[in-house]
Amino acid sequence: MRKILVLIVVFALSIVAFAASMQVVPPKVPSEVKALASSKLIAIVPNKIITVTMNKPNGSEYKPKEIIWFKVKTAVSGYLYILDIPSSGKITQLFPNYYQKNNFMKAGLHKIPSSSKYRFRVSGTKSGIELVEFILSTRPLPFLNNATTTKKLPFAVVGETGKKEFVKFKLKLMKSIVPISKKWTAWTYFYLSVGKKTFLKVQTTPEGAKLTVDGKIYGFTPKLIGVTPGYHLLSLSASGYRTWKGTVFVGVGQTRLLDIKLVPIQQVVNGTLEINVSPASAYVYVDGENVGTGDQVLTVSPGYHTVVVKKDGYQTYYNNSVVVNAGLTTTLNVQLIPLTANIYIHSQPYVKIYIDGVFAGGTGYDGYLYLTGLKVGYHSIKFEKSWYISQTISYRVNSGDNYLSVELSAAGMLKVDSNVYPIFVKIDGQNYGEIANSLRGIYVPVGSHVVTFSNPEYVPYQKALSFAFQRTTETGVYLKLKPLKFSVRASPNPFSPNGDWYQDTTTFYMTLSRRAIVTIKIYSGNNMIWYRKLNTSYGTTSVTWDGRSIQGQYMPNGIYKVKFTVESYGRTLTKTLNVVINKNGYTYLKEIVIIGGLALIVGLIYLLFLK
Repeated sequence: MRKILVLIVVFALSIVAFAASMQVVPPKVPSEVKALASSKLIAIVPNKIITVTMNKPNGSEYKPKEIIWFKVKTAVSGYLYILDIPSSGKITQLFPNYYQKNNFMKAGLHKIPSSSKYRFRVSGTKSGIELVEFILSTRPLPFLNNATTTKKLPFAVVGETGKKEFVKFKLKLMKSIVPISKKWTAWTYFYLSVGKKTFLKVQTTPEGAKLTVDGKIYGFTPKLIGVTPGYHLLSLSASGYRTWKGTVFVGVGQTRLLDIKLVPIQQVVNGTLEINVSPASAYVYVDGENVGTGDQVLTVSPGYHTVVVKKDGYQTYYNNSVVVNAGLTTTLNVQLIPLTANIYIHSQPYVKIYIDGVFAGGTGYDGYLYLTGLKVGYHSIKFEKSWYISQTISYRVNSGDNYLSVELSAAGMLKVDSNVYPIFVKIDGQNYGEIANSLRGIYVPVGSHVVTFSNPEYVPYQKALSFAFQRTTETGVYLKLKPLKFSVRASPNPFSPNGDWYQDTTTFYMTLSRRAIVTIKIYSGNNMIWYRKLNTSYGTTSVTWDGRSIQGQYMPNGIYKVKFTVESYGRTLTKTLNVVINKNGYTYLKEIVIIGGLALIVGLIYLLFLK
């Protein structure tokens, strides 16, 4: 329960998060903090625009009635909001509040509370993790700005954490924040310790090892010491034994037992660490060193080791307590869990949304759609609505909540009566698709535009047209054929059809301005030795000659004339070129490839079955 005594604010802090742009490397976050965030659909993603510190470091322990305050550093000016969401109960807006109504912050460093009228004191009846989220927006958020505060209730209650109530709260918040293109968040967390203490119990074999925690000597094992919740760096040393070092996490209110078997200095027997990884492309790190991707079998020293397995789009696996004994094998099976994401989409009402070509749903009457369970990574997202210009964007979805706002442009329709189809349409130089026949139309932007009509075999045609919302504009177009043009070349030239697998054929490349019937004739002197006739389209077409005659006989060295005849819509053009056959200079490429391939096969058989 939250109380206010002599204008001193007492509260338990929690969090709601929005995905942020300009991502930076996040601080090391304990798995239990991530689990709490995940339970509330929260993405813990820091950024360079807004950073937050407390009067203690992140992850510190606070006891009831301790004063807490925050320093907020912003790189841009904007509206600052602070939301308190406990694990259960009312969702409270801590800032702005009754005492500080103006939440517009200029770029710079700010202390919250900045007013002498009130202070924040931590309160609660249950030990656990507490998180607080800060939101910076370039425009006010209507949902939060309209929250009501009074002298008796200086901090507005804006929602509840129950499952259904929380969803309602978040949807209201998203409707307020999604249309704003620039918004950022920062977060911090601490441990609330109520009654229960946190302990670390360390024992070793043999006993009597000197224990150092976070650089401070605590005596000799076995030892029970009180510690703050979070990560701690330990060192254990004993005469005649190798020093053990490691990082240990202790949860709030827990007693963590650490049992270490020290390794004698003279003992040189290592152990084996076998790591089975899925997916196989994940990166594996052992004691901070990248050892490769996929499954690993490693020889390591006896003792504790830290194993990290990571891959983009998956939750990172972290284990700092992998024990390997001398002369034995420790097997670790790691199955990475794919990260999933949620996305709030804002557009006009009743817009159809397609994710990677699959219909995902439509925006409602208020223009919002909320999708969950998307795979982290890039997706093709298409927005489609009748009488609006469709848009397709490539969008990277990050773990947690994502926000996308796309406004479609109003459209009219264009229909074309043309002498040729398909006809391709450009509006003010931008491609808008093709029209297959006179009955089909395409959506085009409302207003007056220069429209270009084209077909690859015809001369483009332009005209100015005007389009009105939900109205069809019909126009007639007659396109003229492009002049018949074509070019030819042969490569390689000369070529050597001598069976050595090097330049044994030549290819004729023909580039035409429009479709045509092409006839190719090859002459040796006045005798035609090879013939080919084909229907071609516009663009480049290729035909290969292997140096043989129509009867299948290889032709001798010499110069051969190639004649190309092109017929298109009653127009005929002819071009010739010479191609040279020169079989001299056998390269032995075929023999090299065959012998090399056989040697490779023999080597693989030896490695796999005989070694």
